[in-house]
Amino acid sequence: MMLARQLAGRCRPIVKPARRAVHVRAGGAKAGDFVKVHYTGTLDDGSVFDSSRQRDPLEFVVGGGKVIKGFDTAVTGLEEGGKRTSRIPPADAYGEVDPNAVIAFPAAQAPKGLQAGVQVQLSNGMVAMVKSVDSEKITLDLNHELAGKALTFDVELVKLVPKERLGTATFAAGCFWGPELAFQRVPGVLSTEVGYSNGEAPNPTYEEVCSGNTGHAEVVQVMYDPAEVSYDKLLEVFWARHNPTQLNRQGNDVGTQYRSAIFTHTPEQLEAAAKSKAAVQTNFKDPIVTVVEPLANYHPAEPYHQQYLARGGRNGQAQNPAKGCDDPIRCYG
Repeated sequence: MMLARQLAGRCRPIVKPARRAVHVRAGGAKAGDFVKVHYTGTLDDGSVFDSSRQRDPLEFVVGGGKVIKGFDTAVTGLEEGGKRTSRIPPADAYGEVDPNAVIAFPAAQAPKGLQAGVQVQLSNGMVAMVKSVDSEKITLDLNHELAGKALTFDVELVKLVPKERLGTATFAAGCFWGPELAFQRVPGVLSTEVGYSNGEAPNPTYEEVCSGNTGHAEVVQVMYDPAEVSYDKLLEVFWARHNPTQLNRQGNDVGTQYRSAIFTHTPEQLEAAAKSKAAVQTNFKDPIVTVVEPLANYHPAEPYHQQYLARGGRNGQAQNPAKGCDDPIRCYG
């Protein structure tokens, strides 16, 4: 078992895009809607374990699996500006404490300097607490720190974008870490996710994709609000982010998984992407090799790849994902 790194502080945006007045239909938030929520979480003894009040709101798609089940329930039905207090039992939060989730392994396999009480991130993206350290072994607790506890949330829904208005776009432009950060910075982009697309394997892993045998491309999938950013603008970001004349490579990354491609979700996107490709060709002497075709067989990448550069990258140096940020992107951290 490899320990990737000790967890550092979270990178949070420092600039937010201007909000536009939108009409939100009656009935409140439902599954598939994009929401921004402020919250304060307390335990049964009244102690606060987390709050978004001094930072940007939490952003997620209701029912999308990004938050605990009870938090989805707490938000469902709220309209913009609506507030609610909900007590969530462990079963709908982080579950009961599992004694089998406490594991030990030889100290020689761990990085130097680990101490009891420190959180670490494993190579598979999981977070664990170091329970004890001695010369022979390291003991880790993989239970969530809030496992076995009931949680009370005071929530306020500050933004709601109905699923009927959401747009989704998918792009392949080499290693997916850099393009994801570029799209995170675009005002109107609501969320990003990296993954694998348009290959043959049913459930590809990163290692399998990197072998070049699955046919998948590394992609970034973008959820956006068409009222704030157009698909054509996203295409401009895509073309500016990479060299579309390089076949199956970007820089030192070589293989079909690094191919340039636009994977479309609608006939309108397919037409817009083809027109954009033809227009951009005038900027290049060599032919553009970017593939334009409908999205197929998409799978999200492993958790440790998501928002990789914003969380610190290989060197633990977080890069700013704030809207409008134009800092140079360090592709690997």
